[in-house]
This record gives sequence, structure tokens and C-alpha cells, in this order.
Amino acid sequence: MYNIENIQTSLKKGKDLSVDEACFVSEKMFEGSLDDNQIKEILLMLNKKKICSQELIGFATAMRKISTKVDVNDKVIDSCGTGGDGIGTFNISTCASFIAAACDVKVAKHGNKAITSSSGSADLLHDAGAKIDLEPEQVSKCISHINFGFMFAPLHHAAMKNVANSRKSLAPEKTIFNMLGPITNPANAKIQLIGTYNNDAMNLIASALLELGTTRALIINSRDGLDEASIYDITDVLEIKNNNITSYTIDPTKYDLAGDDIDTIKTNNERSSLDIIYSVINNINSDSRKISILNAALLVMLYKEIDLKDAITQCKDSLENYLVRDKFNQYIDFTNQVSKDAK
Repeated sequence: MYNIENIQTSLKKGKDLSVDEACFVSEKMFEGSLDDNQIKEILLMLNKKKICSQELIGFATAMRKISTKVDVNDKVIDSCGTGGDGIGTFNISTCASFIAAACDVKVAKHGNKAITSSSGSADLLHDAGAKIDLEPEQVSKCISHINFGFMFAPLHHAAMKNVANSRKSLAPEKTIFNMLGPITNPANAKIQLIGTYNNDAMNLIASALLELGTTRALIINSRDGLDEASIYDITDVLEIKNNNITSYTIDPTKYDLAGDDIDTIKTNNERSSLDIIYSVINNINSDSRKISILNAALLVMLYKEIDLKDAITQCKDSLENYLVRDKFNQYIDFTNQVSKDAK
């Protein structure tokens, strides 16, 4: 039987934990058996020695075990980043998800309020007027009827409240929990687009996903530091397909999607994430539109198994015909309706 003291001793010596040891220690965190200082110390020791894939698998296994699931009968894809790139862009993955949804892709989006950025996906959808505190069956209806469902992480991973204080006290330092969100989708999405904050996280997540049963995924990191596919620099890609991992790059200039100024996709006091997304769904030409198209096209490409150029064309068409704006508004209306129906 494992105990916390032995695990802490191993970590102090710089030893990697096994999957079972990592699962045990994370279960103790989630059930509230460890105090904030103990959790903080373990997270820092994991960072110091460098997190390995077995540890990530162990934490993810424990988190998946206790999460509230969303049952879906359809093939679904998730677009979820690790966060932590520190660049402060608008919520690209959420905008891209709506573009993909307008292209007949069913998206089960897993997200939270902002932790390391100014606007998380939950903040954005709430500010737009959507109901984000939906029951699992209501989320399932959204996916089925609208092609987009949002799973607010605290409602599906309630035990995370027991590690919240320790995470906040360590911010902006990233921990193993940054990598857990993208690999613990409550709808068990087997197809994923995951943006990461560096190449080490890319490799860790790719290895863990293979072990955890993901059948199809792109794990990406841009050379300009974005945890999204970039229009300003080359994006490095690890692709999971047929139980193998292959690597390649995406050059935005080859798709006529090169951007002009990275500052234009950043949020500030005058320009919120929601304002930028409104401009994109209203098909106003900008760097924000270009980067949303590129990331949406990766979702469409993965989900439909088509060429990236064809996927880009579909995404552009959906914006030009205002199908994305319609989809966004439909989602907001639908969440309010299903929420009202439940009362």
C-alpha cells in the first residue's frame, strides 16, 4: 500500500512516480486528505524533477474516475488548450469551435473560467448570455441539436476545489493540472485538438493520450509561444493516428493566412475577448478571423478526415454566409431554453 510520506520522499530524491503512485497521490488530493501546503509541495517537487507521462496518466485516471460524465451518442471532438502561454490572446479555441460547429462538426468543449488569462471560455460564454451551469443531459442536448456543448469544468470535476488554493498560490507557475484539463474531457471525446504552452508539454500529452485511449488528436505548439496554431510563425504538430505519433509543421503562409500584428489578437481593457469574437462571426477581415479559421480548420480536418485546404475553405464559407453567427446565437438561445425547461 502506498503512503504520502514515501511518495514525498521519492519525489525529493527526484524519482519519477509510477502510474499507480500518481493515481494514489492525486486521489488523496481530490478527496481532501491533503492540506494546501502538502499539495503545493508535491506540485513543486513534480515540477522540479520534471513531470513524466506515467504521472500525467495517473493523475488523469484519478480525475476521470470521479468526474461527472456527459453521455453522447455522436462522434465528438474537443478543442482545449493547456493555457499558460502568457500572451493574453482572445479565446481562440472557443471561436474556432463555433466555426467548426457551423461546418457540421460536433464539438464537446471542456473549459473553465480564466486562471492564467484575462478571459476563459466560461467567462466568454457567460458574458455572451449563455447558461454554462447546465446538467450533463442538457449539455448532451446542446451537442445533439446545436453541434456545440460546453462542459464547465468545476461542475464536472467538483473535487478540483480541493486543489484550487494551492494552484492559485503557485500562479503563474504551471503545474500538472494545466495538462489535465485537455485530457479529462467529460464527454470522453476520442478526437482532440490540444494547444500546449511548450514542446515538453506536447510530448507528455501525446504519450499520455495514446495510453488513455484517444484515437485521433493533434497536439500543437507555435514557435511564437502561442498554445494555438499560429498565423505569425510555424506551428509544431504531433499527430496521433492509428496508435502512432507523427510530427510535422504548419506554415500559415502556405494557406494565405499569415498575420500582420500579434497585438491585434490580444485582449485589453478596451477590447474584450467577446468583442473580438463578435467581429470574427460578423466576418470582419482581421488577424483574429484568420487565426480562428486556421484553428477551426484543424478541427474540421480531424473530424471529417479531409485535407486542411478543404477544411479552410469550409470554414471561410461558413463565416461568409453568417452560419457561424447564427450558430453562436442559436447556442445562447438553446442553453437558456433547456435551462428554463428544467425548472
